[in-house]
Amino acid sequence: MLSNPGELVAKLLDIDEREFWRVCLPGAQLQGKDLSGVDWYGGNMSKACLDGANLQKAVLFQCKLTEASFKGALLTEACFRAADLRGAFFQGADLREADFVNANLTNANLAGADLRGADLSGAKLNGTNLCGAILDGAKIPGKVVNNQGITFNPTWRIYHWEGLRFRSKNEIEIAKALDEAGVLFLPLCLTRLNTPTGRRNLEPDFLVCHHGKWGLMEVDGPYHTPLTRVDEQGRERFFQHHGIRVIQRFDAKSCEDKPHEVVREFLQLIEKMH
Repeated sequence: MLSNPGELVAKLLDIDEREFWRVCLPGAQLQGKDLSGVDWYGGNMSKACLDGANLQKAVLFQCKLTEASFKGALLTEACFRAADLRGAFFQGADLREADFVNANLTNANLAGADLRGADLSGAKLNGTNLCGAILDGAKIPGKVVNNQGITFNPTWRIYHWEGLRFRSKNEIEIAKALDEAGVLFLPLCLTRLNTPTGRRNLEPDFLVCHHGKWGLMEVDGPYHTPLTRVDEQGRERFFQHHGIRVIQRFDAKSCEDKPHEVVREFLQLIEKMH
């Protein structure tokens, strides 16, 4: 193991060494370096500059990387598991399939980063900037609130379209069809309404306004079963008491395979029911 930071940096320039244990290089200037496949365990690289570096499939397990900069870096399949990334800068970085399980990303900047398929299960994201990040297929902690105010279960994946986030691809297909139809719609939005037990929040899949008339559209995936139907009908009645007369459910396969037909039928029902 190398103990001299200067000697280690020289090694890194030639990338002869591939495995490092608890090596400390705070403030190291490693921008643009090829560190792909490097295994770095428990080291300290706080405030290091790795802008534009290649860390594809690199392992930085339990490393201290507070305020480190990875701007525009290639980090596909990199492992930051349990790493301390408070205040780290990842703007524009390629983080596809990266592993952030149990990492601390408090106040980190992930704006515009590509996080498709990344796993952020158990990660701390208080104050994290995810503006413009691509999150298709990413796993997000359960307490994270997306741009529409929805709390996601940590086992769900998030899909991204036009700055909005969805739980499935068939929901995106319906959103696209509604968009092409030119109607006003609110996808996966929390609503506040009256119920027999008092005021509460409920989340319809799509709340749609067509020619000034409102309808509620649900996309039924595999988690919708005959056992859940009674509860679903009860929630639907809460919306009906508020004057939402058209509430229709469509199976997920039809929504993905024939979204335009589904949307056309739904809008026709709104016209007829009113």
